[in-house]
Amino acid sequence: MFLDGMTGGFIQASVSALHQNSTVKMKESDAEEAKTNKPEVLDATLLADSGRNNRRRSLGNSKAGRGLFLGLLTVVCILLFSTRLLYSFTSLFSSDASKLLDIHLVRGDSRNRLQEEHILRVAQNATNDDDEVIELPRREEDGNVDRLLDDDDDDVVGEEKSKDDEEKGESGEQSRSDDEISEGSDQGKRPVSDAIAYLEQLSQNLTKTGQQEDNGPYHNRRIFESDYAEMKRKIKVFVYPYDNKDPFVNIYKPIDKEPSGNYASEEFFQQALQQSGFITKDASEASFFFMPISITKARIDKRIDVVGLKDFCGNYVENLRTQWNHWNRSSGADHFYLSCHSIARGAMDNVPYVRENAIQLLCPSSYYLPNYITHKDASVPQVWPRPPIDPKESGELTPEATKQRKVLAFFAGASNSPVRQELIKYWAKDNKIMVHQGRVPYPYSQALMTSKFCLQAKGFEVNTARLGDSLFYGCVPVVIADYYDLPYQDILDWKKFSIVVAHDDIPLLKKILEAVTDEQYIEYHKQVMLARRHFQWHTPPQEYDAFHTVMYELWKRRHIVRRPASI
Repeated sequence: MFLDGMTGGFIQASVSALHQNSTVKMKESDAEEAKTNKPEVLDATLLADSGRNNRRRSLGNSKAGRGLFLGLLTVVCILLFSTRLLYSFTSLFSSDASKLLDIHLVRGDSRNRLQEEHILRVAQNATNDDDEVIELPRREEDGNVDRLLDDDDDDVVGEEKSKDDEEKGESGEQSRSDDEISEGSDQGKRPVSDAIAYLEQLSQNLTKTGQQEDNGPYHNRRIFESDYAEMKRKIKVFVYPYDNKDPFVNIYKPIDKEPSGNYASEEFFQQALQQSGFITKDASEASFFFMPISITKARIDKRIDVVGLKDFCGNYVENLRTQWNHWNRSSGADHFYLSCHSIARGAMDNVPYVRENAIQLLCPSSYYLPNYITHKDASVPQVWPRPPIDPKESGELTPEATKQRKVLAFFAGASNSPVRQELIKYWAKDNKIMVHQGRVPYPYSQALMTSKFCLQAKGFEVNTARLGDSLFYGCVPVVIADYYDLPYQDILDWKKFSIVVAHDDIPLLKKILEAVTDEQYIEYHKQVMLARRHFQWHTPPQEYDAFHTVMYELWKRRHIVRRPASI
């Protein structure tokens, strides 16, 4: 367009100049004729001849000017046309022209690019809240598309140039080839066009750089710690009162001495609850209602015994519903009780709405039990009381320390189930897997501290204190029990610090355990040492101990669906 304008202007100026020149010459010739011919001596004939001669002369001068003008115009047009044709031909092979064409195409696609980049920014903000921040090139949002593209080009060229300088060691390089510019525009100027692909790429980068979050033995450590802190701030428990003059008051009242025995978790929980600060006397602000009935104590009371256990538990719950109106506000969905004896599975048969709606905290949490509902009820660890000091073997293992655990696997107990009988059948005489019927002739703690794996074989029921023992002494547990709801399984990721072996795989037990490398075992042991604090009871309770973890299990069930009572 610029060349066309220049050509038109030059031609117009040439025509105007030639026209003015011919007009001036005609006026000068007329003036000379007027000076030489005096009007007083001319007659009519001479005047007529003179007029005809003047017209012939003027006509001749006019033809000469036109011819000159046409000749000049032709030459100018030819020159301009040749110049423009030559420039157009050479510009097709010019790198500058290809760059202009690229910019033109990029500007035509700018709207789509801006939409893609907006999607990526949204995705970046949604995923990089707590992770490493990955910044995209910033752009001035002034509504000028051309300005945005120019800024992109400058940023990308500068970025790519600095990367090339670092890789090649060429600090003085000032320009790049067309191929490098094209490659830089694909990698830097145009980000990934799909937000999902961008997130996948981000995840891969985190995996490669080892920046994934360490969740420890948990499914998600940050979620657990956040919810745990909220639980400690907000949870309130209303404990149903009991009359000290009641002849069965000892079944409801916690003992005032150190708990002992296989069912010590029940007493530990009640003692810790009294000292926790979670108890409220205002039922309107309670998150949960605790029914302090001990099924274990009721079973051994001669006035009740096993025969009268169902009637005793049924009468207790019915009295609560009659004397208090708290059950009816949720059909019992915010009520709970705790028991670590397997007989609890049938203790509430006379009041089925308890096992249907109320939360059961049970140690024998087997899927075989028809009264255990895994999404509503929770598994509590059955822990044998241990001294409040850690064993000598603690902390993370090293390859040298791993060799001190010379026994591949250890088990000691009665052969009172098909699982244990088969375990004894295959491995009682093995020199790497130590399986003992009954008690061992040396300290039990020593056997746990010198073994790499400790076997948790199902007996009459799946509940056993061996799981807490193995974690306390840093022995990686091997659970051999089908349909077993492990304690805190919705909090802890048991695959990180234990091995679960099916009943049918007992003959392959040795191959399974020997396949674990020293590096893998060190990681198992590390997670065991982190998880074991959740299997220790304290009075008063301590942070993240068994009591607080059980309370967190309740907190997770505060929004369960409440069903109408089936009375």
